Amino acid sequence: MSVFFLKSVLSLFMILMTFIAMFTMFEVFGRTEKKYNIEKLKKIHRANGIIYLLLFLVIAYFCLEFILKTKAEPSARATFHGVFALTVIVLLFFKVLFVEIYRQFYGKVQTIGILTAFISFLMIGTSGGYYLLITKFGADTKTGKITEQKKEVVQEGVRIAARTDPGSIAKGKELYESKCYFCHDAYSNKTEVGPGHKGILKNPLLPVSKKPATPENVANQIRNPFRDMPAFKYLSDDEIHNIIAFLNTL
Repeated sequence: MSVFFLKSVLSLFMILMTFIAMFTMFEVFGRTEKKYNIEKLKKIHRANGIIYLLLFLVIAYFCLEFILKTKAEPSARATFHGVFALTVIVLLFFKVLFVEIYRQFYGKVQTIGILTAFISFLMIGTSGGYYLLITKFGADTKTGKITEQKKEVVQEGVRIAARTDPGSIAKGKELYESKCYFCHDAYSNKTEVGPGHKGILKNPLLPVSKKPATPENVANQIRNPFRDMPAFKYLSDDEIHNIIAFLNTL
């Protein structure tokens, strides 16, 4: 199971937690005549909030692990997702402070709760929701429109010869395992988050851009991806050549 699929499924439970939080809050504060036991609703709301926070931390761990290990340049969507996530944490922090310590601000808690729910929907929608939508709930990770092609990294007429020396291949394998294995399977054509890479330079076309499977086009895909793959513009030419050397052995 892909870590991205697992993270996205966990985010659905966060959506459920958000609905439960809103329901219990409205029942406690929104009714003149109470329909349910208020003390039980408060306990449910509190337990629900703890579960929500635990899910948040688990998903945040997956996200941070990916960012730290790949050092990928975040897309605009990923940037918005990160801003929404930080906003949720800040709102939850103030909510706890107002409930447990600074109770003179207790009246603000309801507003904070509504804002947290709204931003939670935005946070989950820009990450797990988007992933599940374009992959049809994980069944098809090949769908989705190819974005507008960006400027080529390799200038026209410049060719890359795939390295074949053991040192370059070993370095490329190490780079692949630290940057690419989160989303790709090197030894099969199975689609995880992205397509498998077995035989990638032996096939006529690249799996996403459908350009000729050449080292030059692989380098362009790494630097300026054609779809949802993060960009790795910080990699040096030498590092990219080493990755290509490893891909050439698959």
